Amino acid sequence: MHRPRKIAYYPAWAIYDRKFNPADVPVERLTHINYGFANLVNNKIALGDPWADVEKPWPDTQYQPGDIKGSFGEFNNPASPVRRRNPHLRSIISVGGWTWSAGFSKMTSAYESRMEFIRSVGEFLQKYQFDGVDIDWEHPVEGGMEGNPHSPADATNYAHLLYDLRTHLDSLPPPRFGRYEISISTSAARSVYRHLDLAAIAHVVDTINIMTYDYAGAWSPTTAHQQNLFESSLASSGITGDTTVSDYIRAGVPPEKVVLGIGFYGRGFAHVKHEQGRGPVPGLGCPFSGVPKGTWEDGVFDYKALRADQMLANSSYTPYWDDRAQAPVLYSEKECVLITFDDPVSVSWKADYVLRRRLGGVMIWEITQDYNSELLAKICEYLG
Repeated sequence: MHRPRKIAYYPAWAIYDRKFNPADVPVERLTHINYGFANLVNNKIALGDPWADVEKPWPDTQYQPGDIKGSFGEFNNPASPVRRRNPHLRSIISVGGWTWSAGFSKMTSAYESRMEFIRSVGEFLQKYQFDGVDIDWEHPVEGGMEGNPHSPADATNYAHLLYDLRTHLDSLPPPRFGRYEISISTSAARSVYRHLDLAAIAHVVDTINIMTYDYAGAWSPTTAHQQNLFESSLASSGITGDTTVSDYIRAGVPPEKVVLGIGFYGRGFAHVKHEQGRGPVPGLGCPFSGVPKGTWEDGVFDYKALRADQMLANSSYTPYWDDRAQAPVLYSEKECVLITFDDPVSVSWKADYVLRRRLGGVMIWEITQDYNSELLAKICEYLG
């Protein structure tokens, strides 16, 4: 019987201001932890934050000579308190991300540099005891951080990279679960994924984790849902989880290799006048100007921060539900701020959708943003 994956990203920077340590991750409820991020330097995988990754000693861990410290050790060392709580947890290193994707285009452009990277990944997985690698190139051909190099050949070179990576990892001594996993993280925007040979990629990777969030934000012409599952009759970003998943499957990706992304955060819009909107959800589909101050960056709110403030009964925010989109919003007429996010009801819809379409599971960005595991617990009610 197929067991849906419950993949959560854990960012290296969680140990700092967020004060969310590996021991705080509800590993018992997860099948995979994706550690973000490793860097790409001179055609090789490289530690992103050596102190957080492999140097910081944790007080509850008894280290033996030669043991890896840091968050790598907590997730990967079989003797660590974290891994003992879920010995079956698969630990995946994610390479790149929004900030560190600049080197992919050049690296993949030649066989020699691709193989240099691939060999370094194999060595990295063996040295640090990871169970697989997630290639998070944002993005081939177009998109991603301004200034990142692109080439029309990126899509073909990406497929070559993944094929050769699969061949090389299969030639190595098998890890604890019998085979190194390969996943990729890809965009929900058709303008980005249209370049990829998704059927060829799906043939060699274990999962394609789709970033089905960030549909709307500071860059949008009007307010809209940032991760709605279905089309809204009130405001549209042009993207939904359902249409994106359907596109990937039509392109040749087996449903069991499609993983639906869920953001444990919301996006806010400022100077939103509700009287300019239409329908039963004030502020949705309205003009706006700028974004409000967020939890860690402007316009972005951790779910747990919303639970501690805007979602309280005595706040100036009123919750609304878009029944067609199956998505909630918060709107404050006093503050003229609209926030779109996911709550326990909307993640229930998404988990049920994964089951109904027999998808590979869910991917969470990111686990530190949950409130007492509230969203994850709701997902687990459906996915086990």
